[in-house]
Amino acid sequence: MNLSCTLVLSVLMCIGYASARKIPSYVTLCKRDDPKLEQCFINAVEQIRPYFRAGVPDLFIPPMDPLVIPQAGLNSGDNFKASFKNIQIYYADEFKIEHLKVDLNKVYIDLIVSFPRLRIKSQYNIDGRILILTLKGQGPADGNFTNVGAKLTVDGQRFFKKGKEYIGITNKKLDLSLGKPVFYFDNFFRDNPELNEQTNKIINENIVDILDELRPVVDQTVSEFVFGIVTRLFNRYSMDELFPLN
Repeated sequence: MNLSCTLVLSVLMCIGYASARKIPSYVTLCKRDDPKLEQCFINAVEQIRPYFRAGVPDLFIPPMDPLVIPQAGLNSGDNFKASFKNIQIYYADEFKIEHLKVDLNKVYIDLIVSFPRLRIKSQYNIDGRILILTLKGQGPADGNFTNVGAKLTVDGQRFFKKGKEYIGITNKKLDLSLGKPVFYFDNFFRDNPELNEQTNKIINENIVDILDELRPVVDQTVSEFVFGIVTRLFNRYSMDELFPLN
């Protein structure tokens, strides 16, 4: 739900990359030995923010408003299964960088971002029991989030491959803070709109506990998406391409 955080990290790792590959002229290049490296990254992100909505293919950034994810699943044992398709995340381009620490010698990145608001629309299919609720249905879902936060930590090591130095990830962690969102699910009870409204009311009254119950699955799902992109980025580009010395 705060998946766009990976796009911020992708920018931080790409804005220093200049070689035969095409980098947009509006991107500020950050040098590896810049004493104000973090501020350079933050300034560069702000500089290209107007382009986030439509996406920046040369920096591997997909369109961010909406950010479209084909599908995702949440399964908690045998008791609860949920799948979501055509996930559309709105306002992801409005993220704010609250904290950034980068150490390229130790290969350490610590990033905290916040999202004042997010709206997530999808097609859901839910079947199972969670807390006191037995849920079964499929149809459109709409969720509104405020004050979402994410902390991403990456540890790695530098290694040589075919004469070039690369970064390999050795440890990674993602912590999410989802606030208290409001959801609405259509079609839990197609023939009983009143019961459908009541079920949505109960869901939202218990949403914090529901998310806590699903947190391990949510964290794993988001983490696989985020760090999958980061890993592919590091595997493809060398240190000199990502963070030139001069």
